[in-house]
This record gives sequence, C-alpha cells and structure tokens, in this order.
Amino acid sequence: MNIEQQLKSFNEDEFKIIEVKPCTKEFLFHSSGKKIEKLDPKYNRKLDAYGSVHEYGIPVVYASDKPSNAFCYTPTELYEETRSKEGNSVYHRLTHENHKILLGANLKGYIYVLSGKDFYEVIREDFETGKWIRSVEWISPHEVVPVDSIEIKKPYDWEMVPEYEFLGVEYVGELTAKEYLLHAKNEFVKQAIETCIEKPFVPFTPEKLKKYI
Repeated sequence: MNIEQQLKSFNEDEFKIIEVKPCTKEFLFHSSGKKIEKLDPKYNRKLDAYGSVHEYGIPVVYASDKPSNAFCYTPTELYEETRSKEGNSVYHRLTHENHKILLGANLKGYIYVLSGKDFYEVIREDFETGKWIRSVEWISPHEVVPVDSIEIKKPYDWEMVPEYEFLGVEYVGELTAKEYLLHAKNEFVKQAIETCIEKPFVPFTPEKLKKYI
C-alpha cells in the first residue's frame, strides 16, 4: 500500500488532503525538549488532540521547512499541575511585534535537522474562520534518524517565560501580549511579560544551524 492510500483525514469537515508527493527539499527541521536518537511516529503527541484517532489516520513524524525552537522547552511545575487539573490544553502563546512567547516554560532542547528524502509533502486544506485555507505540511510514516542535532541555549525564534497564569480554556492558544495582560490578574506574571516585551527581540542562530538554512 502506497502512502497516498495509507493517509486519511481524521475528519474531512475539518481538513482535507489535497495532494501527497515526495519532499523535494534537502533539509527539514523538527524541535523537541528532549535529546533523542531517532524520531518515531508512535510517539506522535497529536493523538491527544484528536482522542483515539490520528490526524492522518496513521501515526506520523512532523517536520517543518523552517527551523524553530517553538518546542524546545520543559514545562514548569505549575503548567503541568494546571494541565492535569483541567484535562485540556492550557497553553498560552503570546505575540508582540516580532516577539513569540510561550508561558509556563523554560528554554531547553534541540532543533533536529532531517533529510528531506525521508518525508512526504502534503498539500492540505483546513476549515478555519469560515473558509478553507490551503497549506503545506511535511510528514513521514517511518522512523527518522536526524542528520544533525543542535542544542538550543538561546532563543532562535521563540522566547520562553516560566511565569504563567491560566486564563481559562476560552483563551487557550495564541494571544497578543496586550490581550493577555488585559485578562491576567497575577501581578508577578504581568510584570514578567511586560519586562519581556519592553526590549526588542534579538534572535540567535547557532553556528551549526547556519549551514542548513
């Protein structure tokens, strides 16, 4: 059975697979808070988001055509306690000018460089804001051994802020920093965010990463 036959949208009212073809890019990227020797589809955490089904019908490894340290972090104890208590996604991602900020997290992890030959390019359409939006995603149904692993000690594109206050499930997801501050009650958390956004964000690109981008 080829890859096109294996892949199936978990819900065609939410997203549709338009086309699947071999990846033509030399390198792709995957970030994680953990040191790993290979990426295994069976550890696909997106299963949590869709209950008992995988987004594509089978477990896959996800990659991006652009490096990011968005998942290079360890969650704080408060964040973990909140998630356990609520039983839902409880993350807050903030934006401010060129800042991208994840609350309740400490920076720690790796950007993994992957061979594009190990992946398929999927053109998909997601039903968002009342219309179908087309995008591209890179996936592999097989185990993938990284070409290189690059430890992230400074923010490449995301800053991690350990301070965290859960605003409720209606605010989970991405907010502007100003929106979050309007709803936050904890002055300690508000001060941490204000301190973070008052200075321009200067991204840091590790030397090892430069040859892949």
